Amino acid sequence: MTSLQELIPFAKEMLSQKPSRGLLKVYLVGSVFAVLGTVIGLVETVCHPFSSGEPMDAEMLLMLAREQRTVEAELQQRKVGQEEEEEEEKAVAHENGAMTQSKTLSKAGRLSQRSISNRLHAS
Repeated sequence: MTSLQELIPFAKEMLSQKPSRGLLKVYLVGSVFAVLGTVIGLVETVCHPFSSGEPMDAEMLLMLAREQRTVEAELQQRKVGQEEEEEEEKAVAHENGAMTQSKTLSKAGRLSQRSISNRLHAS
């Protein structure tokens, strides 16, 4: 609204200075483009919520499916890796079970705290 109020005095000043026809054409074309840009922007803003129901492109669907497959594969690899680590830890714990029982309670407590902190740090 303020730009319209400024436009009228600007037009009166331009006409009082008697500009050439070429300059008037340039201002007219620029004003038409500005008004068209504003109208197109308003139409896009109003129609945007209604256009979200359109089907996706085939390329977009393929890309989303590919990304989903890679994420699933990574999750499966992590799961397999964690299971292998747990099996190795159980085997090592079973082999070292006799040595752990012979140590004092304070040493065993420190070792378990250290292994927990290492696991937390590594993950």
